[in-house]
Amino acid sequence: MRFEIYLVSPPIMALRKPLDAILVVGASGALGKGLCQALISRKSDFKRIAFFNDTSRPETEDKRTLFATFRDGGMEQVSGTYTDAAAFTGFDCVLMPLGNHAIKYQPTIIDTGIKAGVRHFYTSEWGADLTAGSNWTQRYYRDKVLTREHLAKRGRDADTLDLGWTYINLGRLTEWSIIKHFGIDNANHTASIFGTPEGRQSLLSTADAIAYTIETLRHPFSVAENGHRRTYRFHGGSPTWKEIFDDLEAITGHKYSVTYLDVETAVEKETRAKELGDVDLELEASHQLIQGRGGTLLPEPFDNDLFPNIHPEPVHSVFEKSFKDASLRKFLGLS
Repeated sequence: MRFEIYLVSPPIMALRKPLDAILVVGASGALGKGLCQALISRKSDFKRIAFFNDTSRPETEDKRTLFATFRDGGMEQVSGTYTDAAAFTGFDCVLMPLGNHAIKYQPTIIDTGIKAGVRHFYTSEWGADLTAGSNWTQRYYRDKVLTREHLAKRGRDADTLDLGWTYINLGRLTEWSIIKHFGIDNANHTASIFGTPEGRQSLLSTADAIAYTIETLRHPFSVAENGHRRTYRFHGGSPTWKEIFDDLEAITGHKYSVTYLDVETAVEKETRAKELGDVDLELEASHQLIQGRGGTLLPEPFDNDLFPNIHPEPVHSVFEKSFKDASLRKFLGLS
């Protein structure tokens, strides 16, 4: 685990504590659902757990059903908009497992939370280390970088020197590594990959990412020497593309036809997408460029040993379960 170093004055009391009152913003997303379910299963460990219902977005039957499940499990629902300070009052930590198009709202959420008294934020990371390689300047991470810069700025303000944050770095969620977004067509057993067969990426299952996140919430810290500004790196495995396709072929019983493309041609794809105004394609190209350059390979040291009760599931096992799970099969582009 690493701490961010800032020069602050005056000194703040070095009280070690865990986080007790948790609000999840982005509860209906894939990661958000899992975090809420995990908090419910550990609710006795916390004083308050809640999820945020963004009233500026339309309700759907699926969301109503999901939120009812959370409430039935003992989770509180708070409703409002990202500028409604009342909705954030009474929490010491906000988790933000937000999707690509919502990440840009994080600075607003942070400012509203600070106004309401929140002093710790988990930003939408749960992925690559933004400080590795050229990640900091890549389009895909633009709004994540802006969020980090905003937190650092607010953390230097005289009235919020106790502001803290936690970044969870893991490389990539294992289940996400074999989807169309990264050039893999599981239905037709083909793939177009920016990179080489020996290119590596770090992977950790969604379940393990959630388990580690919950443990970090209970991991005591102090504001002395910026102990409240934390980065954790959790590692599941770092397979090559060749190893990944070997796994997929063993699991599916089909040979994959894989084409490896010059990494830097992803820059051209990104430029074309920007000219077309296609944000999703632009993000996809940027993400493929990051991967091809090794940006999702997690640098050591890792922090797994801090929580020895968690044993990351092997990549092959996660793939195998994904192909058997009905909802994940759809995510993988299968019927």
